[in-house]
Amino acid sequence: VQYFNVLNMLMNSITTYFHCPFRNVGKTSVGNTILGYKDQEDGKRTPKSVACRGFVAKTEIILVDTPGWWKGFPVFDTPEAIKDELMRSMFLCPPGPHVFILVIDADASFNAKHLDAVTSHVELLGDGVWRHTIIVFTRGDWLGTNSIEQYIEGEGEALQSLVEQCGNRYHVVDNKNASDGTQISELLEKITETVAANGWSYFVPDQQIFQTLEERRRKVKEGAMLRQSQVKATRESLGGMLHYHIASVSQVKTCRNVRAVSTHSY
Repeated sequence: VQYFNVLNMLMNSITTYFHCPFRNVGKTSVGNTILGYKDQEDGKRTPKSVACRGFVAKTEIILVDTPGWWKGFPVFDTPEAIKDELMRSMFLCPPGPHVFILVIDADASFNAKHLDAVTSHVELLGDGVWRHTIIVFTRGDWLGTNSIEQYIEGEGEALQSLVEQCGNRYHVVDNKNASDGTQISELLEKITETVAANGWSYFVPDQQIFQTLEERRRKVKEGAMLRQSQVKATRESLGGMLHYHIASVSQVKTCRNVRAVSTHSY
């Protein structure tokens, strides 16, 4: 699963936040398709949250692509750096995102373990995030003749619970048919409907989260500087010891040579 911080809407502007809890589900591909980017490489890991800007149907879209996490892993197994990036991403589109897009691949199972992982990671962002969230199922070609509704029903209670948590807001895209503008235009319609349902208001990030992240970043920076100074001091100390050792060895050799010359002269 992955996550996108969607559309910041100012007049004709929307901020979209892509959030993908699972890696390798086609999140960045969806983002590139929405913005019409064809020169960016898909399939690469997103190590840091990145904000992109583009125009779709005369609407400016600010899209924040965030790192994903391993499917089924609980939040306490996710590295702190990834969790920090997920939370930091909300502050890349001030005053806040209008919509969160939760990207899930339709070619894999979704069970209770996955639901727990998604829920625990998404709720890092704060209260009220679910009413701004839309699920986008990627790899719709795997559904074959089945509808997305049949897929949701067939996966069982875990996926059904997640869909309900998101207010039954979902969409499916076929990554292999990215040139089909209809699936993106329909997604944008659902995004607009979600924004309208929330009174055209954006999600307000908790400033306490921002302060916590800044404090953590400050401590990491200070720790890095301390380690750097310690390494420098150690190198200088070792360098001094090495210089002393070389000088001592040189002095011993000189003494031996002097003794050898003295003995030979006798």
